[in-house]
Amino acid sequence: AAADGHTSVGLSGSATLGYNNDDVFGEDGFYWDTQLKIAMSAALDNGITASATFGIEIDDEGSDSDLATTGFFDNNDFGLLSNSLLLSLTTETLGLHFGDTSFAAESQWKSAGDMEADAFSEADGEVVLRADAMYSGVSASVSYAIANVDGGYVADDGATGSAGDQLSLGASGAFGMVNFAVAYQAEADNVGYFGSNGDFTDQEVIGVSAGTTVAGADITVAYAQWTDIAPSDEVLTSMGIQVAYPIGPVTATVYYVAEDAEVAGDVDDNYGITVAYADGPFAATLDYDNDQGTNKWNLDGSYDTGLGLTVLAGMQNENEGDDADYYVGGDYDLGGGANVLVVYANDEDGDQEDEIGAGEYMPGTTIAVSFSF
Repeated sequence: AAADGHTSVGLSGSATLGYNNDDVFGEDGFYWDTQLKIAMSAALDNGITASATFGIEIDDEGSDSDLATTGFFDNNDFGLLSNSLLLSLTTETLGLHFGDTSFAAESQWKSAGDMEADAFSEADGEVVLRADAMYSGVSASVSYAIANVDGGYVADDGATGSAGDQLSLGASGAFGMVNFAVAYQAEADNVGYFGSNGDFTDQEVIGVSAGTTVAGADITVAYAQWTDIAPSDEVLTSMGIQVAYPIGPVTATVYYVAEDAEVAGDVDDNYGITVAYADGPFAATLDYDNDQGTNKWNLDGSYDTGLGLTVLAGMQNENEGDDADYYVGGDYDLGGGANVLVVYANDEDGDQEDEIGAGEYMPGTTIAVSFSF
């Protein structure tokens, strides 16, 4: 890192070397990943700060790059982290961001449980242009999608010739004891153009939520409406309430969402409960959800021995009727930002791939050494 009072350049990174023996959804052998992140900033006139961040990675998955080397690595192992560049101009109350950042509605919205209709687009590799403003405790944002995850710019698409797609708006803040959030995203002009990451929705979505604290319980109510793309006239609405209440070392959170769909027929309501316990070396979370009529549950626990070793164990069932998946292992802190993970995860029905437990472990036995710099 370097700084002269007006400018600074910072470097951070991480590296992982691991082995996994699953040949279906795991790595089936050794794997590695190294990431270098660069952050630069400069204090300009009039209280404006300019900043730029981006990342470079070396991994065994292959990426597009012209960099080359010889020996253990080849030129396909090097590349910029996918659309990782972010350029920003910020003051205490204003901000302008371009690149790898969230959409406006995504950044401001707060739901009340698992709501089907609050399907605001979530940025995951797109190029985003977003402006933020804060005044008197209220934060507001507006954004456009500029390019998709493959680097295709909207201006290059002859469908509209515009320089941006899907207007997104959001605001959040508090008035006295009540906090609020409102969000809106327009229907995408270029339907399907931004859908590569699976978290981008082309439809129009609106949402409003409010929350407060009563007798120690945090209460949130929210309403969202999703409108399908013309000529379809399908409309989906969600009305939810969520209550979180701490009881000593336990925090219990329950929610219920009334779902309603016009034209396409009825949809099931969503509801669930989460109980989180943390006291000394023990921590555990039990989560149950009824998601569109399907029961899902997971249990994750950990115990810190105080000797650098944290014991991990858990079970889950994400698909009703399947056998429960489970994992057991340990994470040992080597100090100085290094740790060793040894875990065995069992995917009973072969349907979870590398998403077993809260740590999203790969099936089979995994041994990995990780470093942070």
